[in-house]
Amino acid sequence: MTSWRIFAASATGKSHADRGVPCQDAFAHALVGDVLIAVVCDGAGSARYSQAGAEFIARSVVHALSTRVGQGEELPELSGDQFEQAVASVIGLARNALQEVARAAGAGLADYASTLVGVVATPERGSFFHIGDGVGVAQPCDTTAVPDISLPANGEYANETYFVTGPHWRERLKVLPIRQPLRGVVLMSDGAMPFAMSKGNAGLYPPFMTPVERYLLGVAGEDEGNRALAATLDDPRTHHITGDDKTLLIALRA
Repeated sequence: MTSWRIFAASATGKSHADRGVPCQDAFAHALVGDVLIAVVCDGAGSARYSQAGAEFIARSVVHALSTRVGQGEELPELSGDQFEQAVASVIGLARNALQEVARAAGAGLADYASTLVGVVATPERGSFFHIGDGVGVAQPCDTTAVPDISLPANGEYANETYFVTGPHWRERLKVLPIRQPLRGVVLMSDGAMPFAMSKGNAGLYPPFMTPVERYLLGVAGEDEGNRALAATLDDPRTHHITGDDKTLLIALRA
């Protein structure tokens, strides 16, 4: 029996659906033993190939990190600086590969602009890594403890953020250690934040997240949970809260 159950889904925001634009969020995840590796990416609405960029970055980063863990590298045990260097190496290689994709398409790296929020964790410890918007929340086993939350990093203006594909990506990369036993980890794109996060982003919003997680823990299989999560994100009631694409990745202790 694995130590995690992972559920994930994306839904196209109303503003995109009304214009016939596909969802520009993406996610990827892997389990290597009891190590969870997961990423959520949000493609920039202004970039013409952002959907492809988000998908490429999510898949590439998760594949590379899971390969390193599979080869015996104990990434969740690394210190903050060591973990940051390891993740930066993986992101740098993903950027280089995406640059080749862009060159073949006669495009630039900025045409594939995407944010990134990810996690590498065991049930006991780990770290978030983050460039741009989106949120990562580590839910401690001790329900009275303060959760570790990787918050979005935005620019000077309200709608400005940072991208993996940007020229200053390395200095925008931030890492947040998780040093307490976990009952769950949640990653989300910024479109899900208005209803999944509490006021001031102090934690998950219980009236929404508690019943969702309770349901997911009770489903027979992850496919069933993924379908239910997708239907929840695509509920027309969310259109009154946000017009953005919405992605939730929820990893719960089995």
